[in-house]
Amino acid sequence: MRLGRFQLAIAMWVAFLLPVRVVLAHEIPRHVGVRAYVAPAADRVRLLVQIPMDAVRDVDFPVLANDALDVSRAAPYLHDAAQLWVADAMTLRDGSAMLGAPRVMAVRAALPSDRAFDSFGAALTAVSQQALPTATDLPHGQLRLEVLLEVATSVPVRDLVIEPRWANLGVRTTTVLTLVDPNGTERRYSFDGNPGEVRLDPRWWHAAWTFVQHGMAHMLGGIDHLLFVLCLVLPFRQWRPLVGMVTAFTVAHSITLIAAALGFVPSVAWFAPLVEVLIAASIVYMAIENVLGARVERRWIVAFIFGLVHGFGFSSALGDTLQFAGAHLVTSLLAFNVGVELAQLGVLLVMIPLLDRLLARIPERAGIVVLSTLVAHEAWHWMTARFADVRAVPFAMPAFDAALAVTLIRVAMAVLVLTGVAWALSGWMRRLLTPRSVASAALALAAVGVWSITPMSSLEAQTAPRTTKAGVYTADQAVKGREVFNSNCLGCHTTATHQGPAFTNKWFGRALFDLYDYVSQAMPKAAPGSLTEDEYVWVTAYILRLNGMPPGRTELSPEPAWLKSVRVDSTMGRANGTPLQVQEHPLFSNRQFGRAHDSRLRARTEHP
Repeated sequence: MRLGRFQLAIAMWVAFLLPVRVVLAHEIPRHVGVRAYVAPAADRVRLLVQIPMDAVRDVDFPVLANDALDVSRAAPYLHDAAQLWVADAMTLRDGSAMLGAPRVMAVRAALPSDRAFDSFGAALTAVSQQALPTATDLPHGQLRLEVLLEVATSVPVRDLVIEPRWANLGVRTTTVLTLVDPNGTERRYSFDGNPGEVRLDPRWWHAAWTFVQHGMAHMLGGIDHLLFVLCLVLPFRQWRPLVGMVTAFTVAHSITLIAAALGFVPSVAWFAPLVEVLIAASIVYMAIENVLGARVERRWIVAFIFGLVHGFGFSSALGDTLQFAGAHLVTSLLAFNVGVELAQLGVLLVMIPLLDRLLARIPERAGIVVLSTLVAHEAWHWMTARFADVRAVPFAMPAFDAALAVTLIRVAMAVLVLTGVAWALSGWMRRLLTPRSVASAALALAAVGVWSITPMSSLEAQTAPRTTKAGVYTADQAVKGREVFNSNCLGCHTTATHQGPAFTNKWFGRALFDLYDYVSQAMPKAAPGSLTEDEYVWVTAYILRLNGMPPGRTELSPEPAWLKSVRVDSTMGRANGTPLQVQEHPLFSNRQFGRAHDSRLRARTEHP
């Protein structure tokens, strides 16, 4: 009897533990990175997709006794995984015409250290011809699934639209997709989750309509912008004052919106949260002014000043969406601004009659005070909470050098330009507030609206991408990166691997995101992807330092949009092919690094 109870207890424990093992074996990864190429041709569209195999579920891959993938029997299972998780989760259209379902043409399992997917040509050759060696001794969860898909077309695709649905691969799925044109040029996109339909090469009207919708959605979805408009017009609900205030606000946020989108803003980490604080502060100020008594003669000035701040806030919505503008950057910027204005006009058309009806039933002054007080209370909480975010961002006083002097000169020039715009608006406002027909005021507003969306192609042409010569990391990050590199990477890599012509020939002219993506996926060689996000940032900074790119006051950020805006630029050593020399730094001693490197080299030699 005792033995039977003991066996029953053991059976219950086994039954309890077995499901846990199954759940752990099929646990959804926290973050999955997908890399893809799309290459339209005359009679077909090719797609190359790479996903981590630990994201593949519902496929029982054959394994050996040590849980390693049985490569000799894995081919049909890899094909099933490619069909289930890649091909079936993608739809393609040519304009409005649906294309056929993607067919799996080739599939392979690849090692984490395999870099064939760094370019379209190498990836195509590898997936089609380079199978994984049968002697590979790794669990399938440590490998990568690479798939070649094809969609046959009767005529060349003119307006390719794709809809990837890979969000189920992980808790968070980030896709980096590269469009390869028939002439060899590439355009890169990055998005999280399921982005819906992505038009890879939009016409100008497609881009314009898309960004009009983005502008309207951002305006209507931003409660802080709506409350600002409410406070702006609450005491003045007549046509003439509203024309001037709305015009001043429109001109101001159009200037800063376009300037921010074209890169004429500080890249420091504290700037974006500071803008959010100032937006909340603008609502508080407007509400308090309404309580104390606002004057129409100066309300347009307040609208213009705070409109500059709100323009930076509007630009935050463009950070990840401008990549879908294709070759129509200026058109998309203007369309976004038009969308904001259309939404703002719609809000005013609804808000003003409602306010008139409400304030007609109660004492007007009391109603304005009560509404403004409620808005000020809510905005004050926003301001304090956002200020806490600003205080959490490290801030260091800038050193007075040539770069700071140039920045101050640019700020002074911007202030002069804005002063001129405000002076022009002041003259127009004086004429507007004198008795004049409504038709004249409407014509003037239309003229200002056309002026505010004047094409800025010349300004766009002068905009140059930021490079790593401008100091995109700090010396402290490079020092930390050296320590991480020596501790985790030096056993398999040497600094010569990432320095000199070997570095410049591969990375010169490319986006810094490509280098960071390579480091975060390939290092350390024994366990790729095992370091933290901060450690990969530090190692990237260290590699930049090795190649003579100077540190600065700006910290290297892991944000993809920021990394894509920076180009790797290091011309030192390219002419004669000699390795780059790192300048001596008190916190970055080459002698100290050399001793560490030599000791590790001796250790590998004595104990192979």
